[in-house]
Amino acid sequence: MTEPDFKDVVGWTLPDAQARLGGLGWQREVRPEMFRSARFDAGSKSLLVTADGWQMADGKLCGRYARIQTAAADVATLMIYPTASPDVLPVFACEWVVIGARAHVLVLDVECLGDDNAARQRARAALAPLFARYAPSLPPVDDPPQWFVDIREDWALLTSGDLACLSVARQAFQDYLEMTARALYEPWLATARAGDDHPVVRAYKEHHAAHSPAPALLSAKAGEQWTRTFLHAWHFGPVQPTTASQGNESSN
Repeated sequence: MTEPDFKDVVGWTLPDAQARLGGLGWQREVRPEMFRSARFDAGSKSLLVTADGWQMADGKLCGRYARIQTAAADVATLMIYPTASPDVLPVFACEWVVIGARAHVLVLDVECLGDDNAARQRARAALAPLFARYAPSLPPVDDPPQWFVDIREDWALLTSGDLACLSVARQAFQDYLEMTARALYEPWLATARAGDDHPVVRAYKEHHAAHSPAPALLSAKAGEQWTRTFLHAWHFGPVQPTTASQGNESSN
């Protein structure tokens, strides 16, 4: 049987993030293997899901990644959330939805969830110059969805276009990552707390789960139950213990 040829245009997302945020100490979360890597076949059509989660910065941040591939589609999402201190550390968020020869949705944002105006001003000072650099090449869509309007920051990029725009989106992604790490994460980790998700972080995750494109892409092949569990328990679910901490508990 011939192996399916999965579309591969945004595979750089996770390696680029790990290269630029490696100093934050990615510790893999516990999760069942079926929610890390899963392939679903329906007749001649196949779908591949690759996903994972990490505690970062000693539990002060939580990273989540998911990629959905078919012969025609390549979709990747990377989210880095604060856990207990959303008033200090922002969310880094990106999503690429590529179907056929078109990038239907490219989203890049760094979102401040708390009420601390100083944190938002720090983010504005760091990211507004990058937005000014990339917005002309990644122009906004004419009619952004309401879910995006409800949470976007002034420096958010939301665009669409042909595949040529992916190279610019990747460079913007790398620069936003580096600036977020250098200006908004690393100097403020000492004042942030680790712990369970703050209520505003939980609400933010629930908002994204409710507006995710994943059910439309997954449910027909993966089934509604698998899709719901994947999204709500794992990809947008609460921070999980790490494999290292679980190993330490079992050895005691």
